[in-house]
Amino acid sequence: MTAMAHDRAAVRGDRTEPAHRRGRSTVLQQHRDAVSRVVRAMRDRLDEPWTLSRLAQVAYLSPFHFSRVFRLVTGTPPGRFLSALRMAEARRLVVSSRMNVTDICTTVGYSSLGTFTTQFTEQVGVGPGRLRRLDAAHGDRPLEHVVAAGTGPAEEDEPPGGVVTGTVHAPAGDARLVLLGLFPTPLAQGLPVACTSVTGDGPFAVTGAPEGTWHLLACAHPEAVTVGEVLAGARDPDVWVGVADAPVVVRAGRTTGPLAVRLAPARPIDPPILTGLPVLPLAARP
Repeated sequence: MTAMAHDRAAVRGDRTEPAHRRGRSTVLQQHRDAVSRVVRAMRDRLDEPWTLSRLAQVAYLSPFHFSRVFRLVTGTPPGRFLSALRMAEARRLVVSSRMNVTDICTTVGYSSLGTFTTQFTEQVGVGPGRLRRLDAAHGDRPLEHVVAAGTGPAEEDEPPGGVVTGTVHAPAGDARLVLLGLFPTPLAQGLPVACTSVTGDGPFAVTGAPEGTWHLLACAHPEAVTVGEVLAGARDPDVWVGVADAPVVVRAGRTTGPLAVRLAPARPIDPPILTGLPVLPLAARP
């Protein structure tokens, strides 16, 4: 059973399970409810100076226990999750509003413009100004028209890398554009070290992957999505997400896989997708 399927079974609290398993299911649901309260509070008040203690109070847990529970449920420490939420909102404002960068900085809870700009560039993959220019140049174009230019193998003058293969499993009857990338952490932020795309479910191959241990993350958008909508960050109900069950170890000249990536609608407690896969790699090119 996959982790996602196990989570769903735990939430149901199936009465056919033994009592100790039902008890564990109840605890897991309580943990998810606590994390959901915290994430809602974060989203509603991004500009507040949240501390671990304040977040733990919202969850009705001790700071130590809360930190462990939050990471167990989301796969991400609470501080990093909060930072990702702030950058997701900042990215949306950069693309969809005319606010200047200083005002966006304070709106999402930063007091230092320099710190904000540095973290934005690291987490989103490009700076605020460049993201705005990228949207102006490509925002109205359908994503499927530009996706091929941002995916595929490494450049010819780069050393050959490894290949990661597998299969995307998507709900039947929906031919969404699925974007897959390799990242250093379980968060889809910054520029991927390698990426590719497929339509609907089926096999994939990420080529030109550098040696190392990476996390294979995927997101799927409706067929008619535009570049601007991806850059601004599509709303959770419109996006499907998936992740390989374990980190991927890549070796040059070798093929890793096959891996299985199962897509499901993004949940409010899932970390936001900060990367504009596969559009942002275009912005990194000269």
